[in-house]
Amino acid sequence: MKSLLSDMTDQGLASWTTDLTARERIREIATTLTEPRSVEWVRDQAQVSSWQTAKDELEMLVDFGQVHAIEGDDGNTKYAPNYQLRYFNEVTELINDHTREELREEIATIQETIDEWKREFDVESRDELESTLADGDLTSEAVRDRNSVLRQWERHEDNKRLLKHALELYDDARSLYPGANGSSTASVSLTQ
Repeated sequence: MKSLLSDMTDQGLASWTTDLTARERIREIATTLTEPRSVEWVRDQAQVSSWQTAKDELEMLVDFGQVHAIEGDDGNTKYAPNYQLRYFNEVTELINDHTREELREEIATIQETIDEWKREFDVESRDELESTLADGDLTSEAVRDRNSVLRQWERHEDNKRLLKHALELYDDARSLYPGANGSSTASVSLTQ
């Protein structure tokens, strides 16, 4: 069974410049930033020729709270993601697109995976697994494997927290959006 949330990278970028306007491409890039970026960087990534169009669109996104404008080390304005808004949007999407049972089942699936790692590495926590990296008898391949599991484990814990928040807010949020149908479509992968 595929995770409740699908990985954005699965969608690919094929022909995205022909399907979206310049301003839409700027919004797509800006609202998926993972670190502060300049107007020039966003313009280049969005494949937009006009620096002013990119600047205007970014400023509009700042006005709407989609991104934050911050002063860069070089004195130039950079645009940073609004993580708080993203998080609330993800919680809202989970609530609107899934039943309580689906959310609970996803938590159980994530916990099963974490339990498998605990058994496999004979540890009780992610921190305990991390502390084994310094063991002198591990091969480089074993260290890489543990590093990979540590990254996945951290992502799983974050996703569990997201699902928990969705469950905690479920009834209140559904009462504000009674049109939600409980279908199983969403856009971000929890377990991948």
